[in-house]
Amino acid sequence: MVLVMASGLLAQTWTKQTIPVTTDLNSCSAVSATVCWAVGPASVIIKTTNGGTTWTSAVGNLPAATDLYTCSATSDLNCWVGAGDGSLYNTTNGGTTWTFYTLPAPATAFVDVVHFFNQQIGFVLGDPVGGVWCYYWTTNAGANWTSGPSPVATGTEAGWNNSYCAIDTAHIWFGTNVNKIYKGSLRGGFTSAATTVLDSYGVAFFDNNNGSAIMTTGTAASPNTNSTNGGTSWAASTFTPVGIPFGIKAIANNFYGYGWMCTGGSATTAGKMYRTTNKGTSWTEQTTALAVAKSFYALSMFNVNCGWAVTGAAVTGGTNDGVWKYTDALNGVNPVNTTTPTNFVLDQNYPNPFNPSTTINYSIPKSSFVTLKVYDVLGNEVKTLVNEQQSVNNYSITADFSNLTTGVYYYTLKAGDFTSTKKLMLIK
Repeated sequence: MVLVMASGLLAQTWTKQTIPVTTDLNSCSAVSATVCWAVGPASVIIKTTNGGTTWTSAVGNLPAATDLYTCSATSDLNCWVGAGDGSLYNTTNGGTTWTFYTLPAPATAFVDVVHFFNQQIGFVLGDPVGGVWCYYWTTNAGANWTSGPSPVATGTEAGWNNSYCAIDTAHIWFGTNVNKIYKGSLRGGFTSAATTVLDSYGVAFFDNNNGSAIMTTGTAASPNTNSTNGGTSWAASTFTPVGIPFGIKAIANNFYGYGWMCTGGSATTAGKMYRTTNKGTSWTEQTTALAVAKSFYALSMFNVNCGWAVTGAAVTGGTNDGVWKYTDALNGVNPVNTTTPTNFVLDQNYPNPFNPSTTINYSIPKSSFVTLKVYDVLGNEVKTLVNEQQSVNNYSITADFSNLTTGVYYYTLKAGDFTSTKKLMLIK
């Protein structure tokens, strides 16, 4: 398969943003192209609602000196944060007030991951207690939490903050400080697969089968490890980043296989950004203006054109290097040169349901003027995805529906005398 990429790839940039804090930032959560939250030690919570033009404190009534290591937001009003003392907090009013949530026994002493798929459904992963991982899930916005089923943890087995991937409730993975990466589902329990080295600082999956994990020896980077069978087994790749990799994220079920990786700096080297466009087979360094001796600690991608990364303090002391925003100008429609199509075809979008982006594939067997439009249930046109002359080829488009409300929509492909309509569902 040969993927012909749009010229917009050349527009990719990471730009430093001005923030109201100078401490480390340990995690961030991109909600849309305009909304992102970030957290750090000593009760640092900041957010932007205008694409990063301004960042404001959203700490509200959160107890002082709470060291925050992970966060998950679903809107500019709703965000969950997890702390190094095992505590969990949520705001539903943009950070004005925060509510403490008591998790079932055994109570973890360190929250590694908090993740919400939407405002109702989410999970928390904490370091093991008594030889058992602390895993909790909710389907009613945290009003009730269920513990487990949780896997047994051997020896000093523990997790890393933000080392996880959750495509949907049926596909969840998390990394550890030993030679294991776990896979499971929201309610179904977890099993582990062996890795050749310790310390999987981050895990990302490009689809249900293909994933990549960033590995270290604790003091130095190791080759990435990749899986092609959903995490049942892992094999070392040929790529080793410069600097210890602290974060990795992918745009799940994106046709291109896009993912990003960030690394830490040293006394003489700046942290780096890498990107893959082939599901982790190879990675290319992206240039930034990150100051020397600073580290990228975590990143969160909203879609292939937008994301954020947060940094830590200088290796030799001093303040952090802020928040960095990623922007690109990818043309959403890409010809995919496989076999020459013989029929007009409109495929079902994937994923479906989705939030907020989904991919639509279609085939054009003869040169035609093509339109691909989206309509609401009343028949009103709400989005035009394609409106141009196209040659014979198979095509793929990733569409962003963040400006639309939850509901059922219909998309219609018209090319010459051909018309086809399918239903999609947006769930925010």
